[in-house]
Parts: sequence; C-alpha cells; structure tokens
Amino acid sequence: MEPAVRELTDLVVGLLDGMVGPRLPADPVFAVLCPRLEAAAAALQYTAWRTGATELVTTGLGPGQLHDLVDATRRMRAEHPLLAAAAAGDLTPATAERTAGGRQRWRRSPARGVLEDVCGWDQVVSLPLRGGPAEVGGFAFGRPGRDFTASDLELLAAVQPVLQALDRHVRLLARWQDPAGQGGDRAREVGLTSRETAVLLCLADGLTAGATAHRLGCSARTVTTHTARLYRKLGVHDRLTAVLEAQRRGILPGPGR
Repeated sequence: MEPAVRELTDLVVGLLDGMVGPRLPADPVFAVLCPRLEAAAAALQYTAWRTGATELVTTGLGPGQLHDLVDATRRMRAEHPLLAAAAAGDLTPATAERTAGGRQRWRRSPARGVLEDVCGWDQVVSLPLRGGPAEVGGFAFGRPGRDFTASDLELLAAVQPVLQALDRHVRLLARWQDPAGQGGDRAREVGLTSRETAVLLCLADGLTAGATAHRLGCSARTVTTHTARLYRKLGVHDRLTAVLEAQRRGILPGPGR
C-alpha cells in the first residue's frame, strides 16, 4: 500500500503548483486509484443536498449513463447510504454495502438497483472530501460482484488528507475568481503558481504562516517557501506590500470589492 500512497501524494502535490484555475484534477486520481482498487468506473461528484443538483466528472461511463446517474442522484440521494452519511457529516471512507448494514440490506436498496441498471456494477466505495447539510462531494469507485476490502479502505483513508487539502485549495481559488475572470490571468502574467496564489489569498486574509498551513493542508515551512517566491515575483519584501502590489496589479480585488 505504501508505494501507492507515495505515488498519489507526489502526483497531487505536483499538480498543486501546475493547476490552472479552480479545478480539482480528477483524471490523474482516477488513473492512479482505479487500477489499485480494481474499479471498473469512478466519479468525482458534488451534490447540493437540498436541491439535488449534481456535478459529475467520471471515467468508465458513457454520456447516457452519466445523464441517468445525475438524474438518479437528484431523485434518490437520501436513499444512498454513502451520500446520506456524508450529508450527516461522516467523511470516513466506506463501502455502500457496509454502510447500508450488510450484504442483504444493500441488495434490497433502491440505490443499488439503480447502479446495477445504469452502470452495470453494484459495489461502491467512497472517498469523501466535503459533507454536511449544504453540499456533499468526493470520489466514488465502483465495480461488480465483490465488495471493496479493508485494504482498499486503508488506502483511501491514507490518501484522503491529501485530496481534502487539494479540495480546500480549489475552493479558496474559486472564491477568489472575480466576475471578469481577470485575477487568474494577471496572476499568471506575474508567474504566480496556483499554490503561490492560494498563499497570497491567505496573506490578504491576515493569516499567519501556521494558519495558512492549516488551511492549505501543508507545513508552515512550505508556506514560508511559497511566500518567499511570491514576494520575489511581485518585487516586494513584506506581507502588506505584497497585498497592496497584488491589488495594484489586479491579482487581488482592491479595498471595498
């Protein structure tokens, strides 16, 4: 298991610096985890719990299957044990069969019937990234026949903190994007990476290096390294001047925006 964890960790950490815009890089995660889990298909899913509006990025599913799965999620989200658990705040990686209460209960579940009809497989394991009554989101992996194993769950639990940190990073960048979408363009003109931009946003919020590290899921030393790089690229030497210079260049919104 450890080589797989190291492989995914190195992959995701590298993607943090190369990521363009507030998008979670799902495909590289699929490429690493699907073979390890022997999954026939996988999805990165975000569902607004109150409305059921769902956004899916998938592998191993066709356009028609994707449409049917989105519709089924909207109608039956409360009946899916993994989605219901995440909406209740439980973000532990788990299988649908075990969360439902065992094989027989899962076999009788309407959610299982939909998965088998639409996707052709009936076993699912989740890797939650966010949860609660507003929105649930995370990865899911499916395969037919046998349930996912304890070793599969250990692998997902080991990589979960890295992917949750990436998800927090993405949400931070999404809140930063201005309506005209110019902030990202101007950050790239200066040469700021996605990770350096995230650190700059934390500086603008007045966070310390320790608080920034906690928000972004990295070490304070890493934050210090990114801070030094963005100072150099902006031509400044301290936090306040960095924020003011970023506002002047249109990377950050000015006061009152």
